[in-house]
Amino acid sequence: MNKNCFFVIPAAGAGTRMGGDIPKIILPIGGIPVIIRTLTTISAFADMHDDLGVHIIIVTTEDLMPKIKKMCSDSFPDMDITYTLGGASRTESVYNGIKAITDAGDTDAVLIHDGARCLVTAEDIDAVFAGLAGHAVSCSATPVKDTLKKVNIKDSGDVIVESTPVREDFYAVQTPQGFRYKELLQCYEHAAANHITATDDTALAEAVGIEVFLAKGSYSNIKITTPEDIAVAYEIIRSRGELEPFED
Repeated sequence: MNKNCFFVIPAAGAGTRMGGDIPKIILPIGGIPVIIRTLTTISAFADMHDDLGVHIIIVTTEDLMPKIKKMCSDSFPDMDITYTLGGASRTESVYNGIKAITDAGDTDAVLIHDGARCLVTAEDIDAVFAGLAGHAVSCSATPVKDTLKKVNIKDSGDVIVESTPVREDFYAVQTPQGFRYKELLQCYEHAAANHITATDDTALAEAVGIEVFLAKGSYSNIKITTPEDIAVAYEIIRSRGELEPFED
């Protein structure tokens, strides 16, 4: 692999399930905005790799871009950050971020990470990055804890169980999802040509027959989506010792 790692950070979602007037990507948790917590962890990963060129591409909306730029420049004045606008879907937004990468080598690492997964650890990121040493695609994931049911949804709306698959056969994928640059372009060019959209980047790799390696993730790497996630995130942050005992 070459000595560059690009992070494409989708931060363009409307966050309609969160409610309220503040977009989730800039919502403070424990006094620190979600996007800044995410970048803080990426900075910690960069500190683990002194010889690695770390570059950030934040994909956001026109109205949010000035706010995010200000937050990021205040908190990380020396971080290499490029900003670009999102598209009509997550797939289109990520592709816009990829197209903003202008100087990557074929084997450079590109890690796609949801800006709203602000509890990711540097170790989570490093596990995905390390996976790219032996695989074209590497994704953070955890074994499924719950028993799963395959169902049939009747015309009436009733949900009926058809079978119970073996739980050990299933993992829940997270981000970061890492690609070597050459294969990432292949995946997204194929998706664009065939009008494919996906909520998960590695699904695009599966569509072109590229093997996906699952790296060890963390159950605490939740995505901030609903108000309940804020409460959970706050307790995770507190358990990590990142808050003062009586800090709001």
